[in-house]
Amino acid sequence: MKSIKILGLLILVVSLAVGGITNPVYAQNDPEILVKIAKRAQDQIQKQITDDTSLTLQELFQQGKNKVSSLETSISNNDITSAKEDFLSAMKIFSEVSRQLTTQNSQTQATNKSTVNPSNDLLRLYTYVNNLKNIAKNHNSQIDFTSLDGLFVTAKDQIQNNQYSQASETIHEIKQSIIEINAELREQASQKQLTRAQMFAQKYLKQIDRLIEHSQNTGTSKEIIEKLESARENLSIASNPSEVIKQVRNIMLLQQQFELTENKLLELRVMQIETTLNTLSDSEVDENTVMELKESLQEIRTSISKSDFEEANELLRSITVTLDQIQI
Repeated sequence: MKSIKILGLLILVVSLAVGGITNPVYAQNDPEILVKIAKRAQDQIQKQITDDTSLTLQELFQQGKNKVSSLETSISNNDITSAKEDFLSAMKIFSEVSRQLTTQNSQTQATNKSTVNPSNDLLRLYTYVNNLKNIAKNHNSQIDFTSLDGLFVTAKDQIQNNQYSQASETIHEIKQSIIEINAELREQASQKQLTRAQMFAQKYLKQIDRLIEHSQNTGTSKEIIEKLESARENLSIASNPSEVIKQVRNIMLLQQQFELTENKLLELRVMQIETTLNTLSDSEVDENTVMELKESLQEIRTSISKSDFEEANELLRSITVTLDQIQI
């Protein structure tokens, strides 16, 4: 009866949200309410999950928990749109889990108390474990399936000897082992993801180091340099993949701002030199020299369009030296 009430509540919450009754303005003003509702649903269903709950249903419930975690991340990033999507996804999953739990409980109560042959359950688990082995092999995971293989042999022998009750207990051990292996696979995948994120971060750390050095050498404003240095510090201490990605995005935005600033400064300098060259064209200065300088200005504009500011600055320094010599 309790699970039926929970199912009804979840269906009501999801239908209200999908139907648009959930006020988006209220969610933006107090987005934490979404987390509270989702966690309350998660806690209520968690109480209904037991060791006898099917592996498929436990995995579905885990997907719902992952959506709640994603919801919290979206809220912390002030991403209301993603938060709403995560919330709806979590509630739909919890609603489905609750529905299946209700059905499962009803079927259990209606099932004859005599123990049935668990061969089909064992075959399904055997197929599932083979898939896990393939996943582990593809990811070079050093997971030992020897003990689990032994449990399958034991369960098969028990079924052949009509020891269905003992076989069911062995199958329960198999399910527990599968849960542990799944957790280990997720942990290894998470560690590999973190390693890739750290390598990704190192790439951007090198880029921002060069950007800071270039900014200091070209007289970029102190404010921009401080932002770059702060971004570098935040990226260097990022400890998880999501944080690394967030900080890299911040650096990419700073790079865009820096390029825009550098672009304007270089364009202004090119215009100033162009004005000076136009004045020199009417004087006694060698026309070939003036033409060469103007061609250099075009090369600078090309470098600017490609965001090759280092090359553009080098050309500008060369032109400036030439102009200083001409005007002596």
